[in-house]
Amino acid sequence: MASAGKVAAAIPCGACRRVLMFPLPFQGHINPMMQLADVLHSRGFDITVFHVAFNAPDPAGYRFVPVGTGVPSGDLLPTGSNADFAGALLRMNERLQAPFEDILREVLEEEERPPACLVVDSNFRGMQLVAERLGVPTLVLRTGGAACLVAYMAFPALCDKGVLPPQGTPNC
Repeated sequence: MASAGKVAAAIPCGACRRVLMFPLPFQGHINPMMQLADVLHSRGFDITVFHVAFNAPDPAGYRFVPVGTGVPSGDLLPTGSNADFAGALLRMNERLQAPFEDILREVLEEEERPPACLVVDSNFRGMQLVAERLGVPTLVLRTGGAACLVAYMAFPALCDKGVLPPQGTPNC
């Protein structure tokens, strides 16, 4: 089996397709996305990583494009002792969608060939919609485990049965 370096070196740069990636800006999401970037790069793909400024990944070896530099990071981060992560995800999707669309358009105009795809974090539904509008094929990377997926899928049924939310908390 050929080593990753030999595979990437055997593909001339002009023939490389580009994969765009946009991880959620938290370590448990950035790390798997960057591991996938490493694998794709070793197979000859060029990589462009979109990132939110407040927790940018290490730019070693890939093109990095900031998104939402004008959006205050305090608007995007979960805050308070209860750390409202669901609210932070909703705010990120809402406040980053327009800046992402602008920067994605710029990136697409710079390229001679369309990208192979955009790999986007499963929590970035707004970015998926942007890519769809611009005709960019999209793959979703889910970084959570299978148990997490099952828990998310059970949430609506638990709300319907009255198990959730606990008494004294906001509705589902």
